[in-house]
Amino acid sequence: MTGRDDGGADAADGGREHGRDDHDERDERDDAHDDAAGGRDPLAPRSPALDVALPAARDVDFARAGVLLTAVEALSALVGFVGTVYFAWVLGASALGVFFLFDAILSTVATVTDFGLRDAVEKRVSEGEHPGAILGAALVLKVALLCPFVLLAYPLAPVVDGYVGAPLTPALVAGVLAYEFGLLTLHVLRAELRVAETALLSFARLVVYVGTAVALVQLDYGVRALVYAFVGSYLVLCVLGALRVSTRPARPDRAQFRSLVRYAKYNGISALGGYVYNTMDLLVVGYVLTPAFVAAYELAWRVTTMLLLVTNAVSNTVFAQLSAWHTRGEYERARDAIASALTASLFFVVPAAVGIALFGRDILGVVFGPEYVVAALAFVVLAAEKLVTAVNVVLDAAVRAFDHPRAGAVATVASATLNVALNLLLVPRYGLVGAAAATASAVVVHTLVVGAALARIAPLRANTRDLAWCALAALAMAGVLLVTERVVDPGTSLGLAVLVALGGVVYLGVVLLDGRLREQTRAVLRGVV
Repeated sequence: MTGRDDGGADAADGGREHGRDDHDERDERDDAHDDAAGGRDPLAPRSPALDVALPAARDVDFARAGVLLTAVEALSALVGFVGTVYFAWVLGASALGVFFLFDAILSTVATVTDFGLRDAVEKRVSEGEHPGAILGAALVLKVALLCPFVLLAYPLAPVVDGYVGAPLTPALVAGVLAYEFGLLTLHVLRAELRVAETALLSFARLVVYVGTAVALVQLDYGVRALVYAFVGSYLVLCVLGALRVSTRPARPDRAQFRSLVRYAKYNGISALGGYVYNTMDLLVVGYVLTPAFVAAYELAWRVTTMLLLVTNAVSNTVFAQLSAWHTRGEYERARDAIASALTASLFFVVPAAVGIALFGRDILGVVFGPEYVVAALAFVVLAAEKLVTAVNVVLDAAVRAFDHPRAGAVATVASATLNVALNLLLVPRYGLVGAAAATASAVVVHTLVVGAALARIAPLRANTRDLAWCALAALAMAGVLLVTERVVDPGTSLGLAVLVALGGVVYLGVVLLDGRLREQTRAVLRGVV
């Protein structure tokens, strides 16, 4: 249920054959890195000398994998949403705010101790060369990165517990360890092009979390129920993921360590930017305001994050495939896939953002309770921000798949710096709206920088006609809802449900009037069947 974890909040990212000696291999790797940094065109055909031991031509069926992944993630979102609603009513805003701060601290530690390593593992393993040695190197690096945190956690416990509002440092240590190794298994599975399995594992973790937390709440564990259930669920994910992964650790050499570090050092900066985007606003709100405000803001964030269900499924589906196509030189397929991914990513975000703009206050009040309505305006801003995020996630995945993590790093430095500055400036003055505005501004900057970088790597394509039709359908939906609101009260559970259902029917009905979109929908369904 953690709304800001990697599997949800969470988007991800190889050596060459050892037929030559280490010196030749190092020189060739450095040449490849120079290409990625902006030398030769990475989309131009490479020399035969570099086309050695490319991955087998295994492709992802995007229609099938994407829709199945979206279906599982939608079910996961439903379970998580119901659980969140239950905890919001039963525990109250103050206790829920303590858990959200615990989650934010864990996210902070996990981002620093990973520093892009999980994505580097996914990228290198997906390239298909010596995956066992890559995984072995990753495990060594992972342990080395986690050791300082474990050693420092207990001396800093008074500070951490004081900020969070409860003595939860031991649970934090256990949670970080389970979280890091659990997510590592998911990234390896994605690299093996087994994306749908990662969704099933994530769903299993979520069921364990919600079920355990509900049971512990009934036993009067209070906020500790959520914390203990969180840690236990990631332990389950770690075990199940390790059992499912086909790649087994092998003894690495220096080449594998260099390969991972070379990619992670840039991708780690991007990951740090993702952390700033996902968590900085909440940390500042927690410092300036009370836990009740933290809970209200985080719930608004988590609801808008659900708008990215399809976006996350698209990103998780296309990354490893784009990486494989890039390695094999199949660039035209990669460009077409990016265009289709942008359409799919925005398909549900557009109407959902319009619906929140119309009924955001009612959604928070009816679903979670009146004490959460304080985040109503921030809710609308965050929904608008997800429109940009839906584009950003796809472009960022493409840049990383084309082995250009430096571009993401540049975008991250610019947007993260802006995000921190604006949060510190706006939250004390404007509260929750200031936090949402700071995050939205940072996402816009990141998207512009990544988009410009990707345009230089590969000319971008977008299905503008399809996107325009989706926008028209969303406007038609808004018009119908504004008229219907006169006779249906959105301030009641029944009225809100009727309006949401009506909006979905109108939007899909208008979308399917377009022959091109209708045929694409049929093709997707045929692929699933």
